Order: sequence, then structure tokens, then C-alpha cells
Amino acid sequence: MERALVDGRFGPLESARLHKDGRRIDVLMTGARFTGADGRPYVWIIDNDISERKASERALLVAAEQDRLTGLANRAVLTRRLDELIERHARDPSQGFAVLFLDLDRFNLINDTLGHEAGDALLIQMADRLSDIANIVGADGAVHESIATRFGGDEFIVLVAGIRDADAAHAIAERIHATLAQPYRLPQRAVQSTVSIGIAMGGLSHATPHELIRNADTAMYEAKRAGRGVTVLFDDAMHDRLTRLVRIEAGLRHAVERREFTVLYQPIVDLSTGRMTSVEALLRWRHDELGSVSPVEFIPVAEDSGLIVGIGEWVLNESCRQWAAWQAQDPARAPAGMSVNLSRVQVAMGAPLIGMVGVALAKAGMPASALQLEITEREVMKSSAGALPLMQSLVALGVKLAMDDFGTGASSLGCLREFPFHTIKIDKSFVTDLASNPHVMAVAHATVRVIDSLGMTSVAEGIENPEELATLQSLGCRYGQGYLFAKPLPADQLLAAMGGV
Repeated sequence: MERALVDGRFGPLESARLHKDGRRIDVLMTGARFTGADGRPYVWIIDNDISERKASERALLVAAEQDRLTGLANRAVLTRRLDELIERHARDPSQGFAVLFLDLDRFNLINDTLGHEAGDALLIQMADRLSDIANIVGADGAVHESIATRFGGDEFIVLVAGIRDADAAHAIAERIHATLAQPYRLPQRAVQSTVSIGIAMGGLSHATPHELIRNADTAMYEAKRAGRGVTVLFDDAMHDRLTRLVRIEAGLRHAVERREFTVLYQPIVDLSTGRMTSVEALLRWRHDELGSVSPVEFIPVAEDSGLIVGIGEWVLNESCRQWAAWQAQDPARAPAGMSVNLSRVQVAMGAPLIGMVGVALAKAGMPASALQLEITEREVMKSSAGALPLMQSLVALGVKLAMDDFGTGASSLGCLREFPFHTIKIDKSFVTDLASNPHVMAVAHATVRVIDSLGMTSVAEGIENPEELATLQSLGCRYGQGYLFAKPLPADQLLAAMGGV
């Protein structure tokens, strides 16, 4: 055949075909049309086997949409699916959907005690269970289209389409709780765990995927605050609270250097004479924009963020310094003791806290016996094994210890002898109910007697009227504090206000 004349080329074209051995292969076809020397048309085709390349491309595509550890869909898939559901709802408002944000409760405890391998195994098993409920039957009996994704760490998102209302979303969340609460078999042993779930309903507003995820995340944190293992539905007030908490945390990072903190001092008095014997240091914060922020609001934020360590150190140093200043100013009227509260984070510090206390005492020139550190009953009972060595070390340093808010936790009178407390502070809730509830009166009487028999000192908190004072005196309670004697006072007003009592 003489040299061909090429009329035109075609391809490359990808196709799939069966190989002669029966395998399905991917091929890339290229070719050309030409006219032979005989004047007849011919087609020249070359097949290249590209099966390996196509397999690699498919694997990369899967990897781009799949979480590496669990095999669930990833954030990219979640965002794309949310966009689709938002568009579908815009066309048909009856097509509701929900974003369920799941966070494993106390996952760090698994990693810390059993290791990260066990933590990964738990996440994989949890993901398998979520995959098994890809079509979830709600309370209405309908089968709801859903997708389970790993959002990151121990966080998962289940996106459920085709639901009518929040009740249906709650019913689905309860089924998830029940499924995930079953025991997990880890390499070392079987464990049980729970999740906190936040729900954001889609279609209620023109929210973006990012906003819906953020709303569900916010609701999940509310579920954590509510006690874990529960479900909370997002509302706009939650976002307002979260925004405020973010501003509080940002403000706390600079509050010490900006001198926004002050310490007020509430007298603790001898109930038989009304004379001040010591004071309790109480932290107050005034933010430039937020105004006065309650300790009930900012202390938990400081604890969760770890900022309480630096703030607590400042309060300790300032209180010890002020005690020394009063002694130098008027030793006859100055309070003999200073009480400072410890947060749960400080209690967990261990040895560094001992050093911090020693430095504060040394800088102020304050004897250790004049300082009393208060630990709430709840914190003592929550971590009694860990708190006891710390308490023993503080007592060895010469510092006094007080159990604060006694009567609000789960401790019993019998357990008091297990801890080296010098003082037991009876919570205001007891004091308020003394006159109206004979059962509270009986318990308070027994409490004061046991405290005395153990060689400890009883202090009643929140005394507000003469009737409460008289009742406490009749019970044998020795000391107290409350508005009946004085509100928390600035340092420069304390001696003048209490000097004549």
C-alpha cells in the first residue's frame, strides 16, 4: 500500500470495555481517518489501557470526599449537600431539613487513660454506627434521607433531609443517643460513652451552610452546659449568649493588664459580738464596653479557657498585699485573717499552686496562718482523691482550709473528718430556710454540732436579717457573714466601716 493521505484525526476518547480475559478495563482511544492509495477510506485506532490511572483518579476523588480515619463523608461533602438542601427548600418550602452536631462526651478521658489508639478505635466504631443509620426512621414513620460526616476530632454532623419540624429532629436525635450509648469494644476493654447533640433546623431562615453548622455547634455547647448526653435545639438567644461569651473571654485576656479587676472584701464576724475577725476576698470585673460582669458569668469562662490561673494568681497576690497593708495601717482594727477562693482549675494544678501560694505570702510578708483558702464542696467531692494530697501540702505550708458552700453538694457530715479543713462554711440556702423549715433547722443543728466535735469552725453565709442571726446563735454557730453586717467593700472603706462594730 502506498503512503496514506490523512483526512482527519479524532480522539482522545475514554471508554470502558471488556478485556479478552473478562476484566473490565478503561481505555483511551486515539485514531485517524485516512484514504488509502486505493482510494478507499480507512480508520486507524490505537487503544491504550488506562485502568491504573483511572483507578488512581477514582481513589483520589474518594479521598477528597472521605474522612481518612472513619471513612465517613468529610466537610466538603457536607457543605455541598447543605447547599443542595438550601436550594431545594427555596424551591419547595415543605422540604425541611436539620443539622445535628454531635460531640463525644469526655473523649479526652479515653485518650488520656487508654491512649490515642483506643480513642481512634472508638471514633471508628462510632462512625460505623452512624453509617448504619443513613436512613433514619423518625417518629412520623417516614424514612429520612441523611448523611453522616466527621467534622473533626470527636465531632460528627448528621444531616437529615425531608423532615417536617423540630419534633421529628428530636426523635432522630434520641435514636442516635440510643444507638451510640451501647458499649464499645476497645483493645483494652469495653467502654460506654454518650454524645451531646445540638440541632439547627434548616429552612427557617436564609442561612448559609456555615451559619447552620455554627448554630448547631452553638446548640451542642448548650447541651454540654446542660449536663452532657442530651439534645438542645438552637434558638437566636443562644447565638447572642455565645457572642457575649466570646467577648467576655477576649476581655478577660487583657483585664489584669488593663486594671479592670478589683477585689472587694466582705467581713466575717464573730456572731456573739458582731466584731470582724477576717474577710473574704471577692473578685469583681468592670469591662469598658460590657460594664459590670458578674463573677457567675465570667468565672466559668475563665476556668474553661485556662485564664483563671493567671487571674487567680493576681487575686491571691493582691489579697495578701492588702492584708499586709491593713496590718501596717491599723493593726488593732485590721482583720486577722484573709480568705481567698480557689477555682477547680487551681485545685487541679497541684504542686505549682503550692509554689504560687508560697510566693504570694513571701512577697506580702504575710504569715501562712493568716491565709485561708476556700474550696467548694462540689469540687472537693468531684476530685477528692486528687484534692486530698494538695490540701495536705497546703496545711503543711501553714495555710488554713475552708470547705465553701457546704450543703449544696453530695458530701455527708461523716466525710468531713477525711479532709484537713479548719472551717466549714454553711451555704446561704440553709440559712435562708432556717426560720420556715423545721427539717432544715434540724439538719443545721446537727451540722454545727458535728463541725464543732471535729474541732472545726462553722461559718454561716448569707445572713441578712436579725431573725437568721438569732437562730444561728441558738444553734451554736460561731461565725458568719452577710448583708446584715456588711456588703463586700472596697479595701479603703473596710476599716472605717467595721471599726465601730
